[in-house]
Amino acid sequence: MCSFLVLLKSLYQIKDKNKLLKYLKLRGPDATNVLEHKDYVFIHNLLHICGEKILQPFFENNIVALLNGEIYNYDKLDNNQDNKYKSDGECIIPLYQKYGEDFIKKLNGEFAIVIFDFNQKIIILSADIFATKPLFYYYDDTSKFVISSLKSTISQNITTLTEIKKIPANTYIKLNFNNQVLKKNHIYEFNLTQTKNTFDDFINALENAVRKRLYQNNNNNKVFITLSSGYDSGVLSLILKNLEYKFKSYTILSKENKNTIQKRLDFDITYQNNSFITLSKEDFKKNKQFVGNHMDSYQIKYNTFVDDNLMENSWNCKNDPSSSGLNYIYKIASNENYRIYLSGHGADEIFSDYGFNGTAFAPCSKLKGIYPQNLESVFPWANFYDGCMKMFISKEEGIASLHGIEGRYPFLDKDVVQEFIYLSPELKNNTYKAPLAYYMKKYNYPFDENVKIGFKCNKRLIKKTTIT
Repeated sequence: MCSFLVLLKSLYQIKDKNKLLKYLKLRGPDATNVLEHKDYVFIHNLLHICGEKILQPFFENNIVALLNGEIYNYDKLDNNQDNKYKSDGECIIPLYQKYGEDFIKKLNGEFAIVIFDFNQKIIILSADIFATKPLFYYYDDTSKFVISSLKSTISQNITTLTEIKKIPANTYIKLNFNNQVLKKNHIYEFNLTQTKNTFDDFINALENAVRKRLYQNNNNNKVFITLSSGYDSGVLSLILKNLEYKFKSYTILSKENKNTIQKRLDFDITYQNNSFITLSKEDFKKNKQFVGNHMDSYQIKYNTFVDDNLMENSWNCKNDPSSSGLNYIYKIASNENYRIYLSGHGADEIFSDYGFNGTAFAPCSKLKGIYPQNLESVFPWANFYDGCMKMFISKEEGIASLHGIEGRYPFLDKDVVQEFIYLSPELKNNTYKAPLAYYMKKYNYPFDENVKIGFKCNKRLIKKTTIT
């Protein structure tokens, strides 16, 4: 996780620099670098995780590039072996010069990218496939122009207008210097055929997704997860154990099955260190207040389906009770020098859509866990890119940004999602979160089968459900 800010030099000169960068620096606490070029100022705040400590912005051949996040396949992208990239961001300008804006389609990672090409007078703004890293922009006719990792940087310092835009998931945008959109395109087109009758390729993709998020970390930053008695964190814990990778887990005791969690800890004590946390009312109140005062937030629209009737709702991550518990964990993890969080986010939205066999566990579920023979008829479903997907990413990223922690999302790896889509409807619908259940059963790993428990979730959205 890093952060960046791009704005006109004339605007930058009249702003309070400390106020402007206050929260952006929390996302990138290791270094701040400023580049002034032509009429623009480019500011980057670095969270140094992998490779050499290379300051951004990148500048080459009159082109400026900024990166927030990680590119996991950078060392395999048209690289001259005699001149290896020292960090993932160094590949951006060479790839852009070779392939144009479509170079984005070659990247595997979690990122937000900005390119200013002063030769062609164009700007490229790109999120990753699920927009895990935030990227906001704003412009108007009075020559105000700003791009930021945080919406609050724009809304509190530049404008309070609602025209502040966020780059959508799976999207890159090409603009000219007059802020006219020249091109808007998808990064990846999922193949919606459902022909695979075993979980083998899915399991290989998921293990590789975790592996790349561990070993893109040659500075040996410590990794942690949040451990519940549910499917998603259980699978992450099991994969980490199978990879013989030492990690830390944190559990807030609420509605969790402590017996199941203890069995998981006893399953293999070699690689895991767990902390059980009881969040007092006073601790909850303090963390809720902290999140309310410091976390970047914006209203997210999402749909609910009650008796198949569509209703539009608005959600703010600051008001989600789970934000307080997650902030408490991130604070402890940061104090214990953990900098990489492996998130279980995406499994609910992709592998079940919060339901099973026609039963919705939450009103945001459209599929109710039933994947049709013709996937094109429902794709992308409401929570695939938007809805709960967008909501809970904003929560995890927003809180992590307050503590200098980088969130990584193996369940949202492109190959993992594609392999799930490839599974036949019969396999998908066979049992709740079928490929995850298969994986845990394969290793006799303890889990509460057919039970969905939200990790300190907003009770209005997700409830504890036992599937019959």
